Amino acid sequence: MQILEKKKDKVFVFKNFLSKKLCNFYSNKIKDIGNIGFSLPFEDRTWEFTDNQKITKKITDTVYKHLKIKLDLHYAQFQNWHVGTNSELHKHDYAGGEMTKYNSLIYLNDDFKGGEFFTRNGIKLKPQAGMLTLFDGSKVSHGLKKVKNKDRKTIIFWWANRVTF
Repeated sequence: MQILEKKKDKVFVFKNFLSKKLCNFYSNKIKDIGNIGFSLPFEDRTWEFTDNQKITKKITDTVYKHLKIKLDLHYAQFQNWHVGTNSELHKHDYAGGEMTKYNSLIYLNDDFKGGEFFTRNGIKLKPQAGMLTLFDGSKVSHGLKKVKNKDRKTIIFWWANRVTF
């Protein structure tokens, strides 16, 4: 496990969390969108994935082993940041988002340009296939650099928490 920390931003990184074979398996479940000249709305490039108890258990066991944080899954989604999309800095502290404290991403591919994760205080992370990240999405302002040349595919987990870090 690696901890990326700048000022009040903290991101936990677990490299090689999923095998390349599993990344390919899940990546193939996410339809390719490519460069369509505009950004599809969030709900048109995400698909529900909440019932995969095997991955959820692997994440919760790993996080508890390394950080002693007990997580409860609120929601999980397949997500496609297609060519040309990006995300400005934001937090998950909006109305309706109160159930979520932490966010995790499993990056399923890394064969694209751009698409780096970044925070307000200067953390930058180039996704690697199989990498798991965990951060407090309600406190850490984060975004995504513009994706170029190929879709960036992830599984995103929205966690409720019982303790804080």
